[in-house]
Amino acid sequence: MPTRAQGKESIAEWNAVRDPEQQFSSGIPDFDRILGGGFRRGSLALYRMESSVSRDDVDLLVFPTVLNMLYHSRGVIAVLPSRDSPREFRSRLTRFVTRRRFDSRVRVIDYVGEDRGPKYVVNLASASAEPFGRPKSKQALRADFSKMEGAEKAAQGHRRRPFLELYSFEVVDTLMGSEHALKMFFMGIKRARAVGNLMIGLLGPGLGSEPGIRRMADQEFLLRRTELGLTVQGVQPSFAPHLVTVDRVLGSPHASFSPAPA
Repeated sequence: MPTRAQGKESIAEWNAVRDPEQQFSSGIPDFDRILGGGFRRGSLALYRMESSVSRDDVDLLVFPTVLNMLYHSRGVIAVLPSRDSPREFRSRLTRFVTRRRFDSRVRVIDYVGEDRGPKYVVNLASASAEPFGRPKSKQALRADFSKMEGAEKAAQGHRRRPFLELYSFEVVDTLMGSEHALKMFFMGIKRARAVGNLMIGLLGPGLGSEPGIRRMADQEFLLRRTELGLTVQGVQPSFAPHLVTVDRVLGSPHASFSPAPA
């Protein structure tokens, strides 16, 4: 795998994919061709995942999009699945992007107080208090709002560019309940559309908010793990299952699509 050195860091080379006009590349040229160029700006692309899909499977599909955004000087705000953590997410991504770039342009929203301290973590742990009978004070709400403003400024950069919102829906749905979560998602998706951000949603099975989220999605894909590996099938737009693998020429984190055997 080709590498390059930056100071004391040695990271895998990422070959950035150009963003078409009014679209964001997925970072996977094969996927872009299926999508007609990439993801539309100001849209929600929903990855609906079966329970067999692993964290490594998600990385294989999502990391090219994250890296392509970062290499085009765009930021990322992420709400991670329960089986991931801010430190682990950073550790995996900084194999392919410098720690400096990650720390300056990525913000991970933490609702449970898992990783306190690093500046890339935006701790909103008190947001989970309301369902347990301890409503948030106005002061706490103002503090959370200020933290989110800071996170958005970091993701936008000084040029105030659109950015990627990577969102695991299970977190807020579990902590705050489906009805409250769906209202939050609705407002978040409307705002992402207004400012031209790309929102990628990760939707696992069994969430009460699933029907509402699916209605709001602009694109929807079904992720399954088979004996051959990760497959992606288009629901909206519709396309047959494709096998997602590491690109044989460029290596990880580059990925390629090929039609899955029937």
